Amino acid sequence: MEQTDAFVAQYLNQTLPLFNEYQGPAFAEATKILIDAYLARRPVFICGNGGSAGTSNHMVNDLIKGTVVDGKLRLKVVGLADNMSTLTAYGNDCGYQTVFVEQLKSLWEPDSVLIAISASGNSENVVQAAQFTRKHGGKTIALVGFSGGKLKEVADVNFHFKSHNYGSVEDAQLMFSHLSSQYLRSYIENKGPASTY
Repeated sequence: MEQTDAFVAQYLNQTLPLFNEYQGPAFAEATKILIDAYLARRPVFICGNGGSAGTSNHMVNDLIKGTVVDGKLRLKVVGLADNMSTLTAYGNDCGYQTVFVEQLKSLWEPDSVLIAISASGNSENVVQAAQFTRKHGGKTIALVGFSGGKLKEVADVNFHFKSHNYGSVEDAQLMFSHLSSQYLRSYIENKGPASTY
């Protein structure tokens, strides 16, 4: 019992402080980008690998379903890690580093938004998606850990969780899904334009 209590205490002590990253200016900047996309009917794309792919899928659900208010305009959200056939086709034929950017080339609309998730910040396929987004005038919100990596350098808004523990970083990344979706739902409920269908 004492051993497990000590392990849990150590994990919580290194993880909980990471959530304080959301109390800085980045959250206000990120939600403004998402609200601007919502009002302009621009898509929000989300991507990540491994555990971050799971987080991206969860985030798609929270943003596309969790923000719904009956009678109000809805947020447009696209998960780039959702379709196994597309991922494996591009991975096999063009290289795994292309699996997200090639989808963006098909789905891109001017001024789109990318939420890019990578614990290391150096996932090449996520970095390439962020580089494409910047090159084509979109905005990238990055959720990174470790040193921040290449992704931190090309993103417009960074949530940098300064830990080398994958679990702790991924816990903090997932918090963005819940904070942003609940914030946006409140905005849509109070200020969102009416839907035509």
